[in-house]
This record gives sequence, structure tokens and C-alpha cells, in this order.
Amino acid sequence: MGNKANTGGILWMLILLSVIIRAFLAAYLELGNDEVYYWTYALFPDLSHFDHPPMVGFLIQLTTFNLSADSEFFIRMGSILLGAINTWLIYRIGSLVRNEMTGLYAALLYTGSIYAFIIAGTFILPDTPQLTFWLLSLWLLLRVISADPPHLTSSLFLLAGVSSGLALLSKYTSVFIFSGVFLYMIFIDRSLFRKWQVYAATIIALLIFTP
Repeated sequence: MGNKANTGGILWMLILLSVIIRAFLAAYLELGNDEVYYWTYALFPDLSHFDHPPMVGFLIQLTTFNLSADSEFFIRMGSILLGAINTWLIYRIGSLVRNEMTGLYAALLYTGSIYAFIIAGTFILPDTPQLTFWLLSLWLLLRVISADPPHLTSSLFLLAGVSSGLALLSKYTSVFIFSGVFLYMIFIDRSLFRKWQVYAATIIALLIFTP
């Protein structure tokens, strides 16, 4: 119990410190070329764009109050907030795979990653929301595998479908979530092919991705 409390306390300190540092960087670094391009997604919102789905534009609209607070900090606020959620998710994934200490190590390694901390966690890119929904999908699917009691499986599958659909709306490479699940079903647990929840979750994800 004490070890769990210690890892939890360290986790929240890590999240708070990383948010402060990333907020400072977001406020004082000028927007990069890619970020300016994705800013136009918020300026001209659409259900789809030439090379990416619309989620990053929606996120910028949300954090800038529909561009009324159009500064670097508010444009990147989504990255700061979602980065904090991602650290928590990676901790939960590690804890589910083994224990709380594993989760803490995962959170520390995640925070130490330039990609996770700066590129997707400070700058505003399609990777920003994709990473959140990817990790959320992974966490939900891992909970499906280890669900106890079994009745939790249905809701978890359907939530994973929603999350995977939102990941697809963030970046097309999220299709690899489905590839991973399919390979798991073939090589590890073929009984999943008989569960209606698998097909319902897939339909939900595709309906979300339809735009």
C-alpha cells in the first residue's frame, strides 16, 4: 500500500513539473512551420483536409475558444493538457501489465522522450491527439484481455471502438491499432472472433472515422 502511494505521489509530481515546463516552452517558442499549417485547420475547419484528418484543427479551436485567444500558448494548450493525460495513461498501462513501479518507470521514460515531451507534448501536431487516443485504446484493450469480472468486457470493447475511431480522426496511421488487434486475435486468442463486441467496436470506429 505504501509503495503504491509513493509511486502515485511521484507520478503527480512528474505530471505537474512536466506541465509547468511544457507550458513555459509553449508560451515562449514561436510556432513552427507545421504548427502554422495546422493552425489553418482551425481557421478553415472541415471534416477532412488534404493530408490529415480534422482532429488537430478541432483541438486548436477548442483551446483557443474558436481562435479568440490566438497566441502560441493557447494554440498549444491542447498538447500541454493531453500530454499530462498521456503520462497518466502510460502509468496505468504499465501498472496493468505488471505493477505500479513498472507504471512509474514507463511514465518516467515517456516524459524523458523528446518525441513525447516536446514534439507531441508541447508542439501542436496531429500526433498530439493521436497519441492520447492511441494510448487510451491500448489501455482499454489491455483491460479487455484481463477483464475481471467478464461482464466489463462489453463496455470496454465499445469504448475502445470510440477511442480508436477518434485516433483515426487524428492521424491515418492509427489504423495500426486495428492491425495489432487483428494479429492478436489470430495468434493469441481466436475466441475473440466469436464476440459480437469486436464487430460492434469496429463499426463504431469506422462510423466515427467516416467524415
